[in-house]
Amino acid sequence: MGDVGDDFRAFREAKKQRAAANLEKAEKQDWPVDWNYHSPWHWSCRLAGKRLDYWPTKNKFQYDGRISCGGLRGFINKRLVGEK
Repeated sequence: MGDVGDDFRAFREAKKQRAAANLEKAEKQDWPVDWNYHSPWHWSCRLAGKRLDYWPTKNKFQYDGRISCGGLRGFINKRLVGEK
């Protein structure tokens, strides 16, 4: 195959490695919430009375209908302070 095919395969492999690293990092963290594990790639919990969905391989989360990437620990801590 040509250069584009080689580039695509390299991109796909890098994407898999990044997802595996993100999942490993998320599993090692000491989270301040109790996660429900729907699958290794989809977790959820209740936060301030609303559902928080988290996809650790993409480092993506959804809360109150809004999707965001990154910064989940700060997001959770900010809402936990509001609950106390």
